[in-house]
Amino acid sequence: MVESFSVEAPKTKLLAQKLKQMGLTSTLVITDDLDQNLLLSSRNLINFHVLDVNHADPVSLIRFDNVILTKKAVARFEEILK
Repeated sequence: MVESFSVEAPKTKLLAQKLKQMGLTSTLVITDDLDQNLLLSSRNLINFHVLDVNHADPVSLIRFDNVILTKKAVARFEEILK
């Protein structure tokens, strides 16, 4: 779980560098609200996907080796599951 997950500009290279620094390869990021820069940056990356809480599903969760949830996404999941 992370506080937030975003990139400053819609550039695949920035996102790829961020993932490399974190040591992540096959990764799913679940956010509370889709960030346009993150979404555009991720389009060309293999084994990386971005979803918001409303579109997260069990198949996506098991498809990737790593899952990153933002704190706000966890709070939204808790609200939905009450």
